[in-house]
Formats: sequence, structure tokens, C-alpha cells
Amino acid sequence: MDFDAAQADPDLKRLLEVDKRLFAIAIQFKILTMIEWPKNKQEEFLTAYNRGEKIIPHVDYPQRRHGEQLKALDEIMAATTAPHPLAQFLNQTSRSYWLGHKFAEHLGKPEMLNYSVELYGRPGDLVSGSKYSNIDAARFFIEIADQFNDYHNVDEQDLCVLAETIKDQLEKEIAEVFTDDKITVNVDENLVPKAAAGVSRVRLRSGTCFSPYDFKQLLEHEIFVHTLTAINGKYQKHLTCLGAGSPRTTATQEGLATFAELITGAIDLGRLKRIALRVLAVNMALEGANFIEVFEFFLRNGQSQHESFSSAQRIFRGGDPNGRYVFTKDSVYLDGLLRAHSFFRWAMKKKKLWLTRILFSGRMTFDDAEKLAPLYDAGVILPPKYLPPWLSQVPTLGGYLAFSLFANKIRVGTLDKEFGSPQSSSD
Repeated sequence: MDFDAAQADPDLKRLLEVDKRLFAIAIQFKILTMIEWPKNKQEEFLTAYNRGEKIIPHVDYPQRRHGEQLKALDEIMAATTAPHPLAQFLNQTSRSYWLGHKFAEHLGKPEMLNYSVELYGRPGDLVSGSKYSNIDAARFFIEIADQFNDYHNVDEQDLCVLAETIKDQLEKEIAEVFTDDKITVNVDENLVPKAAAGVSRVRLRSGTCFSPYDFKQLLEHEIFVHTLTAINGKYQKHLTCLGAGSPRTTATQEGLATFAELITGAIDLGRLKRIALRVLAVNMALEGANFIEVFEFFLRNGQSQHESFSSAQRIFRGGDPNGRYVFTKDSVYLDGLLRAHSFFRWAMKKKKLWLTRILFSGRMTFDDAEKLAPLYDAGVILPPKYLPPWLSQVPTLGGYLAFSLFANKIRVGTLDKEFGSPQSSSD
């Protein structure tokens, strides 16, 4: 259905005008850019560390004032208190940006933690729909990964492919999906993380080893979810905020992206362990562990010095490397993955898999997909221009979800008589 904004009812027309105001604020806000550490911090730290000097990094953040943006966001929240689904979406989204701007005003200060927790939660929060916390989930995956590693240990260096080598293959895979949009792949010697993906550019850290799993994870996670939903949001001509990733969409974005790794066979136990270690490391830092202690935690768990620095840095960005006041975003990955898996199973059971098309129309939360469905039906939200290959293969996805739904009825603890010895204990 074609939606004509000029013919919209007055309330909807007013809300779409509010959306444009919010989008103008949203596109100027880049939370990760504001808290990024200078690249030389890694070299300085590791050089000293290898000399036997354990020096906690120090990062200065510029003093920021966001009074103008906060006032505008207050006005938008006041104008979107109605029960209309679009009003609620705009209200929650503007509240998310308000928290993000307050976080940015308090970088390096104790107050930043309050805003980080409101945006991303804590590791001790319960996984949705369960009695287990994210810490419980993290410990479970680490234990399984360590057991598996006892009899199947692959040296990643044996599978090393340099960034310069995978560049062309990435561009080929990208071009097959994004037929009307140009996305370039650059090798960047100044990049701190291993890889980073934006709306029109993917960057790879020069001289870095990528395993086949790394390549597939980058493609499915960063490009076919983060980049894809951003591009689809860019094509939304009525509800423009779907083209901006507000902080409230982070858990869903990371959950979808990690679920994409799972459904495509791109994820491995090593990757799950790395995600789980970050959850435990965030909790360590909240309890007072400093940068050195978190860095050495990653080292003890098999990460290289460079990757251990990068992992620890993620947690202390915007906070205090001495501990307690930290960036809690890495708490959302496991919870997001489990929530994504639950969402797809729920959608399958309720015969609502069509909601996944709404979910990929731009940046939104799992809850938004159903609440905004009337706007999708009315043509206010346009269908996604692109879908990841795995979501385009609905019968395959449906088969996986149908099997998962039934297999969940089987309790592993009851299988000892069939597979285990009489002495085996139930879990």
C-alpha cells in the first residue's frame, strides 16, 4: 500500500513531523566515536607491560555540554505521550538519545555508569524469559568451550588470512546482496578494532589475521545485519528515525547480528567464549577490577596481548580504567542472542514470521516489530530493500525453528538411560 503523508490524519502527520526533528538530532550523535581511545594507547601500554611496568592507561575526555540537544529531546518526549504506537516509538527513542547525551556529558566520571546501565543493563540482569542471569549464561558457554578445547584445539595462526587478502572476497559477497548500493572495503592501519562496518564502508585492520570464521562472522554480523538495517532505514522516506541506530536498539542489533552468525553456521565456540568473557569482565570491572586486572583476565583465557588490550579497552571506554565506572554495552550480546533466538521461535509458533521483515526495515527493537506492524501495513514503514541471504531462505529458517521448538521439549537430564552409564547424574 502506498502511503500519502499529505493525506494522513492530523495526529499521524504531526508525529511524522516530530520524527524528522528527532532524526536531525539522532544523526549528529555517535556514542562510540566519542569514547574511542587513541590508537597509541595500545602501543604505549604493551611496550611498558613487556618491560615489566604495569601502568593503567589514562584517557582524557573533552568536557561536553549537550544542553541544546537535551532541551529539544525533552520537548519531543513531552509531545509524544499519546498511546499511538508511533508516539510511543518516538518517545522511547528520544528517551534513549536523552540518556546517551547525559552519558556523553559525564565521560570519565562516576555518573556515566548510571546512564550506561539504563541504556545497556548489567551483567547480573536476568536473561529474558528465564531465571538465569547473563553471568550464568556466560559461565555456561565458557565451560562448554573449555571442555571442547580439551580434545579439539585449532591453532588460529594455521588458519590466518590477512586483511589485504580477504578484501576482494568481501567486496564480491557484498555486491551480490547490495545490488543498488556501493559499499567499499578498506584496509586501515590506524583501525583499533579488528574490523568496523558502516553504511557505505567496511574497514579491516591492516596486517591482522582473519580465520575463515572471522570472515563469515564479519559478513553475517557486521555487514548483513548492522550495515543492512542501516541502509534499509536510509530508504524509509516517512519514518526516518529507522535510519538511525538509537542506543535502545543496541541489544536487538547485537542479538540479531549474533543470531545471524548462529543460523548461518558462522559462530564457533571460540567466538561464544569471547562474547561470554566480556560479560564476566564487565562484571569484574563493576566490582572494582582495574584495567590491568581485566587485561590479564583475557590473557589467562587465551587471548593475545593485542586482543586482550582491545577487549579490556571496550569495557573501560568512557569510564574509569581504575574500575567501577565502566561502559556496560558488552552485557547485551549474550542476552541479545538469546532474546533473538526466542523472538524467532515465538514468531514461528505464533505464525508471525512476517514480523521479521518489519524488523529488518530499519533500526528497531524486537518489541517495536509487532507494535509498528499497523504502520507497516499502512505503508508508513516501507518493506526492507535488502534482506540477509539466510532470512530470504524462509523454508530453511522455518525448518530450523520448527526443529528448535520441538527439541526444546526434550529434557537433556532425562537421557542418561539412553546415552549414559547407570552412574551418570542428571542435569
